[in-house]
Amino acid sequence: MRKRVRLAAWIFLAASILSGCGRAKVPDVITEPALAIDRDGSVTVYLVGEFDKSYYDLSELEAAAQQEAAEYRKSVPNGEKAVTVEGVQAVPDGNGRIVLAYRFDGADSYEGFIKAQETELLGDVLFYGTVRDALSAGYEINMPLAEAQSGETLTPEQIREQSGKHLIVTDASAVIYCPYGVGYLSEGAVLREDGGVDGNAADGVVYILLKK
Repeated sequence: MRKRVRLAAWIFLAASILSGCGRAKVPDVITEPALAIDRDGSVTVYLVGEFDKSYYDLSELEAAAQQEAAEYRKSVPNGEKAVTVEGVQAVPDGNGRIVLAYRFDGADSYEGFIKAQETELLGDVLFYGTVRDALSAGYEINMPLAEAQSGETLTPEQIREQSGKHLIVTDASAVIYCPYGVGYLSEGAVLREDGGVDGNAADGVVYILLKK
C-alpha cells in the first residue's frame, strides 16, 4: 500500500488548497508533479498515483499516509507540526487516479521525512533561505545563473553579493511554485507561463534565485 502511494506521477489540485497570505501562487489546476514553497518556508507536495479499487480504498490509503506522518512527528524533537497529510481524494478525470498531499513545516522536515521513510517523494534535496543562509549551510554557488526572461547571466560572485535574496535549491522532478518572483535559474530549469519553474529537464540540482 505504501509503495503505491510513493510511486507518484501526476497531480491534480484545487487552487483553494494553496490560497492564502504568504502562500505560493499556483494555477487553478495542476496536472504535473508539483512542490510549493511559502514565504515562511512551509512546503506542500502534491502526488497522485493509480488507484486500484479491487485492492484497497481511499480510506485505507489515507490511514497509511496519516500513520507515516504520525510516526515521523513522534520521531523528531518538537515534531508536532513537522508533517501533516492535507488529504487524499480521487482525481475527477475518470482515469482512476488519486491525489495525496503532504504539508511540511520546512525543508528540513521534508528531507527528514524522506530519509525516515526511505522514499524520494519528488526528490531528496530541498533548501529555501537567503543566499547567505545557503552559503552558511555549505551549498556551493559555483555556477552562473541565467535571468529567467532575458537569459542574461549572473556570475557566481555576483550571486553571492545578493546575500539577502532568497534561494531555492532542489532536485525535485516537479514544477516548483515559489513565494516570490523568479529572478535567475540554473541551466535546464525553465520559467513557465503559470509562474512555476519546471525542473524536469535539469541535470541534477536546480538553483532558483528569487527577486526578494
